[in-house]
Amino acid sequence: MVRTAEFEDDTFIQASLELISLGGPGATTMAAIAKCAGAPTGSIYHRFPSRNALLGTVWHQALDSLTMATTTALLQGDSQGAVTALLDWAESHPKEARLILLYEESDLIDGPLPEEIHKAIAARHRDLGTGLTALLAHKKKTLSAANLALANFAIFDGPIAAMKPLLRAKKAAMPLNTCRAAALACARTTLDLLE
Repeated sequence: MVRTAEFEDDTFIQASLELISLGGPGATTMAAIAKCAGAPTGSIYHRFPSRNALLGTVWHQALDSLTMATTTALLQGDSQGAVTALLDWAESHPKEARLILLYEESDLIDGPLPEEIHKAIAARHRDLGTGLTALLAHKKKTLSAANLALANFAIFDGPIAAMKPLLRAKKAAMPLNTCRAAALACARTTLDLLE
C-alpha cells in the first residue's frame, strides 16, 4: 500500500513565510518551520532536501509573484503603472512583500541552492532587467549602467524605501496613502535624472 503525503510543499512554504514575516530570516529554522506547519521535522525533508532548497523556493515564489505584477507595465514603458503595481502587490501580498522588500536573498539563503531553483531565480532577475531595459527604450534614454541603476532605483529601490516604515511596523508608522505618495514621488523625481 502506497502512503500518500500528509503535508504538501505549500504547507512548508507558507509556514516559512509566516515565520519570516514575524521574526525575519533567523526565525526559519527547520524545527520552527515544522512546528509552525504542525508537521514532524522529517516530513520537510521528504519535500525539500535542505533548508536552502526550501527557502530558495520561498524566495523564488515571492520574486516570481513580484515580477509578474510589475513587468507588464515596465515592458509598456509605464513607470507610474509599474510603481503602482509594486505598491498594489505589496498591499495584497504582505508576507511576500516583507520577505522580498525588507531582506536580501543572502539574508535567507546561506549556501548553495539546487540548480533548478538557482536558474529559476536568475530567470526572474533577467525578466526584471528586461523590463527596466524596455522602460528606458520607451523613454528614449540611453541604455547605460547609470541609467539602468537610476531606473532600478526609481521603480524598485526608492519606492521600497518609502514603504519600509509600513512594512516593518506591526502598527503602521505612516498611513498607506502617504507611503504610496512618497513612492510615486520618488519614482518621478528619479526618472527625471535619466540621461
